[in-house]
Amino acid sequence: MVSSKLTIFLFIGLLAAFATCISATQFIVGDDYGWTLNFDYQAWAKGKEFVVGDKIVFKYPYGKHNVYKVDGNGFQRCVASATNESLSSGYDVITLATPGRKWYICGIGNHCVSGGMKLVIDVTPQWTPAPTIAPSASFPLAPAPGPSSPLSGNVFMVGDASGWTLNFDYQTWAMGKEFVVGDKLVFKYPAGVHNVYKVNGTGFQQCTTMGSNGALSSGHDVVPLTTPGRKWYICGVGKHCEKGGMKLVIDVLPQSTVSPSPSPWSSYNGAARRLGGILA
Repeated sequence: MVSSKLTIFLFIGLLAAFATCISATQFIVGDDYGWTLNFDYQAWAKGKEFVVGDKIVFKYPYGKHNVYKVDGNGFQRCVASATNESLSSGYDVITLATPGRKWYICGIGNHCVSGGMKLVIDVTPQWTPAPTIAPSASFPLAPAPGPSSPLSGNVFMVGDASGWTLNFDYQTWAMGKEFVVGDKLVFKYPAGVHNVYKVNGTGFQQCTTMGSNGALSSGHDVVPLTTPGRKWYICGVGKHCEKGGMKLVIDVLPQSTVSPSPSPWSSYNGAARRLGGILA
């Protein structure tokens, strides 16, 4: 009997490993447009889920463009440092090997600055199943937890002590932070000096108020994160966004809830159904 249960759980583990191995996705950056001038790559990336093990492909005419992987500061300023290596084959395949935020630009002429050839994505870790323990007298199944209570949100002061100001790298500030539905952003600045617009991907890319419902301008603007997805914010005063770097993009995760613990047999049946879907 013990041997049969052990076989079942080993089988489930193999199914999960198999599903993980075949789930990697390849993304052609820009789809049919490829890597080119005057294309909104942040709008292209919106809604896509990039996972460790996936690949992104930069496709363009050989010699016309290139690809640099840079940091947040290089992305903000459209500058590649001497340590950044350029890809220039015309069909550059990049494997997303680690989780976190990744930045890419074209380093030719003003292709990044005025041509919009820049892409930032967030790569999530690859899902792995938790180990399953067979129920026994020594290790009975734990009772299902009761309904979860709403999680209290975190408050993020944008820019921390620097606040909402000129010449600050807000993408580096956001890197590594986890924003969840129910959290709040606080934009702190001297009233009348700056403001805050919530815009769409195109507005963020072009530093315009496209997609906005109006400016916040109190000097202590609290923005609740009420829905999951990508969110874009800019300062709409003068060239504060375009030249001063006052722009922030974040990804908001759904609020997690606690689900009842399934029985080992329901886990086995679920894994079998998923495998059937994969092989169909």
